[in-house]
Order: sequence, then C-alpha cells, then structure tokens
Amino acid sequence: MDETQDEPPLDPPLGCADPLLWRVARSLYEAHRPRTDNFCECRSFWPCPDAQLAEEALQLAYGRPSPRTSRPGLGRTSNLGRWSA
Repeated sequence: MDETQDEPPLDPPLGCADPLLWRVARSLYEAHRPRTDNFCECRSFWPCPDAQLAEEALQLAYGRPSPRTSRPGLGRTSNLGRWSA
C-alpha cells in the first residue's frame, strides 16, 4: 500500500470550505512529519503539538461552515474582538 494515500492532498480538495487555511495547515503538516526514530522533524516526540495542530486545522478547513451561514446578520462593521482593527 502506498504511504502517501493517507496523506492530505497538497491542494484543497473539492468541497473544502477554507482553501487558505487548508494550504497553511498542509504546509505545517509537511514541516512536522514523523521520522523513523519516533521524533518529529522539529526534534520533538511525534506527534508534536504542531503536528496535532496541523491535523486539526486540516479538518477544520475542510468542514468549516461559511461565516455567512453560521453568523447571519453580522457584517464588516461588527465587533470582531481584539484582533480586528
């Protein structure tokens, strides 16, 4: 069996709700791959926190609901918290 069969594709798959998040998460996934000695490429035990974050982000990117459908009535002028300008 081909090992790459279980890996997420480089490009966002059809139906991916957040292609940008997919690309960022896929890059993080690639940077934190397991080595043969049970360590990550970052030299932490595998799975390291970044590898786990990449997995979660890939799942979130594929299944993330559209902001327009999940939060109706919110527009650009809404209070989006401390990270908004």
